[in-house]
Amino acid sequence: MPDSGAGPGPDTRPPRPTRTIGDAQSLQALAHPTRLGLMEAIALAGTLTATQASEVVGESPTACAYHLRVLGRLGFIEEAGGGRGRERPWRLAHWGYSIAEDIDDPDTAQAAKALSKTWVERLIARIRAFEVARTGFPADVQSVTGAYQSIVFATPAELARMHEELAAVVSKHIGRLDPAQRLPGHLPFEVVTFVHVLSTAGLGGEDAPAAPDP
Repeated sequence: MPDSGAGPGPDTRPPRPTRTIGDAQSLQALAHPTRLGLMEAIALAGTLTATQASEVVGESPTACAYHLRVLGRLGFIEEAGGGRGRERPWRLAHWGYSIAEDIDDPDTAQAAKALSKTWVERLIARIRAFEVARTGFPADVQSVTGAYQSIVFATPAELARMHEELAAVVSKHIGRLDPAQRLPGHLPFEVVTFVHVLSTAGLGGEDAPAAPDP
């Protein structure tokens, strides 16, 4: 885990609600892989400066400082106090993000699709990397990680309620984005839920609606 360094004290802010992103500028900015990497790195560390972030995301301090300013200008992160220039620490402005679902503008919808694609590709890459390294972790970590798959026959409304219930369980730990609230021996587990519709074509049953063209 990145060292957040000296400077700001524990994040005493109450958990902030999820920010729903629905404008093209913010969506396009966040679709940049380096900026997504910076957001993830700050979530892990609590706070990061451009110099510290450089060691994590593999970009120069100058590039990181630029991307951090962009994220700050768009309200994704904020200064945590202390430091100057590239040594200013940044922290997340919100503790959760989602993409707006009711987007009508074509440019904004395209930007949302680009962000979703970049995000999913990063998730898949991390899952693959962990599966390769998984046997090197202690047995207690191996026992609680890995894929879980189940087929659920349900209505969209039922899945919406299931999503709310799962989110409520995970959100109990949201406060630990503040490093001061993390327990000894903690690890940064990533919990991913991805729901998709299976095709029943050729199985003798009523097929699901066809997916729209990508």
